[in-house]
Amino acid sequence: MMNPQQLNRPTWEQLTGEQQHLLFTQILRYFVNPLLPTTEIAPVRITVQGKNFASQTVMIAGQRYIFVPGQLQAQLGYQVTGQEVLTPQLWDDGSAVLEHPDLPAMALTTNGQRERYLTEFTTAPRTADIPPLLVAQQPLPIDQRSVGLYTPGTDDFSGDVVTFKKIRQNVGSQLRQAPRAIVTPEMSIYFVPTAVLGEYQLRVAEALPPMVLTQTLARQGFSVLAPDEYEYVVSGGQTTLFPWGAQGLTDLPPVIPNRFGIRFSARQYTAEMTTDPLTWRGGWPVSGGQKKVEAQLPFSAFYDSGRLPGFGDLPLPQQVYHQVIRVSFDDDDR
Repeated sequence: MMNPQQLNRPTWEQLTGEQQHLLFTQILRYFVNPLLPTTEIAPVRITVQGKNFASQTVMIAGQRYIFVPGQLQAQLGYQVTGQEVLTPQLWDDGSAVLEHPDLPAMALTTNGQRERYLTEFTTAPRTADIPPLLVAQQPLPIDQRSVGLYTPGTDDFSGDVVTFKKIRQNVGSQLRQAPRAIVTPEMSIYFVPTAVLGEYQLRVAEALPPMVLTQTLARQGFSVLAPDEYEYVVSGGQTTLFPWGAQGLTDLPPVIPNRFGIRFSARQYTAEMTTDPLTWRGGWPVSGGQKKVEAQLPFSAFYDSGRLPGFGDLPLPQQVYHQVIRVSFDDDDR
């Protein structure tokens, strides 16, 4: 029998590769939709800032997933210590004033003002139990959904058969030609090559409201990250202000380093959908973009603008989500 405690840190990190593999195969057996193909099960090791993390990875219906162990009483949110206000990579020496859309002009010239700013735009310190997760390594645009695997040569498909039936009815014989994309008035279908010759991951473009998208994903056994889970996965379980450490950077990397190997964009204005339709993470600086701190703080795991994408005078960011499978032994789905 699977021991749930072994799926939490630090117990998971103390297991041998063989022990992790055996537990992982049980997770795939009991928690993944049996209609979805699972291939390329393999160990993975990620090194970030000299620290190693070993886990297991799998392809599910053409998307790569990494197992992220759970954490009981994970430290979330950010506690401002006072040291950050002295970090030169975060603060400009000029006297430019930040303009918050809901507050009076907020100067950042004193340590107290800077501490207030960091407190205003980060979540409160707290603890939460994080379940073990299978997390898609790559995010998907919010208007796209992975349907499954399709082989045009044999016309074989595995995945969401209900959506695939709609696709076949809509595009007919074009499906077996496997173009890069098929665009019709009703839907757009994308063919993403996999490592198997002649096999494709099918994606369908659907402008679904967030709640409808999560309900659609749930029918296949998937969800998206909850707000607490987002903080945990992006931070890698660390309590530093940024995933790369406590200090700001002179130049942002193209991809935010992640201790679990999950990819989060370092493009400004990328917002991540969570299970709470009113909570989006990452995103955009809401206070004018005049200082270094405004450009970098949205990449903190604990950044919280309190704003919805495209609300008011803010620009509409690129909206994405990571598909997840929760390994929960409770009756509820957390």
